[in-house]
Amino acid sequence: MINLASSSVTRARILKDFGISFTQIPFKYDENLGIKKDPLTYSYNIVKAKEMQFLKKFPDLTNVLFADSVVVVNNQIYGKAKDKAQARDMILAQSGNLASVVSSFIFIGQNLRLENTSITTYKFKKFDTDEIDAYIKSKDCYGKAGAMMIEGFNKKYIISQVGNTSTAMGLNAEILKAYLCL
Repeated sequence: MINLASSSVTRARILKDFGISFTQIPFKYDENLGIKKDPLTYSYNIVKAKEMQFLKKFPDLTNVLFADSVVVVNNQIYGKAKDKAQARDMILAQSGNLASVVSSFIFIGQNLRLENTSITTYKFKKFDTDEIDAYIKSKDCYGKAGAMMIEGFNKKYIISQVGNTSTAMGLNAEILKAYLCL
């Protein structure tokens, strides 16, 4: 059994879908790391910050999983949208473009520390503007890196994919499960 140190409904669903037993421990993190420099290390740095914040409150807890994701388009890093305008900008950046999801996790087990950063890249068709409006109005775009919902809004626009869908949803469950030997 692992402890998912996250409020993410999507990450909980990924663990459930992959048959990984877990307890979810919601935790409010400060994810503000300032300048977003390197798209390939930014999510990992956020995960390290989450680990430090969480372990200050729960120093003796083991089998803990931390994770974070960002969307990268044209070397621009996108976190979670704070408002409609930001969500629209993030979604439009992906439209007709290549977009990568960089997801990192740290798992601290009793005899194992596993760190992973994975990337899944999509080529998207141009998004329909009426569907963008409906997506933003639905509020499903909030709480998602880059306002991307690969299992929802973005799915029908995929032209090609390189990488795991679980990575794009926020957690490379294939790698995690392989090391947990489940």
